[in-house]
Amino acid sequence: MSGMTQSIGFGRLSAWLLRQLSRPGASLLSLASGCLVLVILWAIVDWLVLSAVPPLADPAGCAEAAGACWPFWAEKSRFILFGTYPFDEQWRPMLASLLLLGLSIATGQMAVSGRWLDMRLFAGFWLAGMAASFTLMGGGILGLVPVDATKWNGLPILIILSTIALALALPVGVLLALARYQTRHRLLHRAAGAYVEIMRGVPMVTLLFVGVFVLPLTLPKGMAIDPIVAVLIALVFFHSAYFAEDVRSGLMALPAGQHEAASSLGLGFWQTARLVLLPQATERAMPALVNSTIGAYKDTSLVVILGLHDLSATARMAFSDVAWGNQALEAYVFVGVWFLISCSYLSWIGRRLAAQSAKARRRSD
Repeated sequence: MSGMTQSIGFGRLSAWLLRQLSRPGASLLSLASGCLVLVILWAIVDWLVLSAVPPLADPAGCAEAAGACWPFWAEKSRFILFGTYPFDEQWRPMLASLLLLGLSIATGQMAVSGRWLDMRLFAGFWLAGMAASFTLMGGGILGLVPVDATKWNGLPILIILSTIALALALPVGVLLALARYQTRHRLLHRAAGAYVEIMRGVPMVTLLFVGVFVLPLTLPKGMAIDPIVAVLIALVFFHSAYFAEDVRSGLMALPAGQHEAASSLGLGFWQTARLVLLPQATERAMPALVNSTIGAYKDTSLVVILGLHDLSATARMAFSDVAWGNQALEAYVFVGVWFLISCSYLSWIGRRLAAQSAKARRRSD
């Protein structure tokens, strides 16, 4: 039996080699690509391991080393993650980050499995998580030492701004898409269209400046708004417009008979939207929604221009130290690995959802 298996495997290998030899151009391209991948992998291994300075070695050796400076990561990783947040209280931003990450991962897993909690319970968990994250970061209650928002740096500020803004922007975008899709109320239809076009026509940086510097001027005298809350509001307004267009593209792709069939059954607009239109529209718009989510997540780093120090800003602060001035590459590799892992997870969720949708369509056909 094993001999037969080996002969089958050898036959497949021979057939593959014959196909490659029959196409010399493709064979040369495959060979060149393979060699390039090997060269890149060797360079990465050499930089990270072979030519690197070990974590417990003398940091002075980093000046002459051709590889990575592991002592920099050992010394500065905590600063990159939490910035100037009080050292003894850094368990709080760590817990807040883990809480929001856990909610985000749980949401992704529920989307992939299709096993959702009750929507009211699900929204309650998110609202409680948002409130708990701000309580942990700010303190001042429950015996927590107050910490000024100017010291909210690094990973927590990135996760708070991105996850909360996206969690609030998506339902707002869905409502905008439905308002623009329906034609019975013309004023609402045109107002939603005007809002979406204005938000998509204004640079995100401009909206952030308006949120931080103009919005407080419109408040009644004696009232103030925290810069982080102002940035969150601006991000929700901005990203909801893009989500609205993504969802509307899915709605426009549906056959007209879907809405007509729901109406013939006596369903109202909101019942039709919730039970018939939105499930199909979000399925069709999933690639665009995933793309907008990843883009919005990465664009959160633009808040650095407002003085909010996210992960990339604290990385720059870490190698601004005179003792570590030559470790810019190590700092940005740290940040790049984080974004690579998190964005790859979001892409994986999108691919799984697309594959499940394609499988469901094949079954229905």
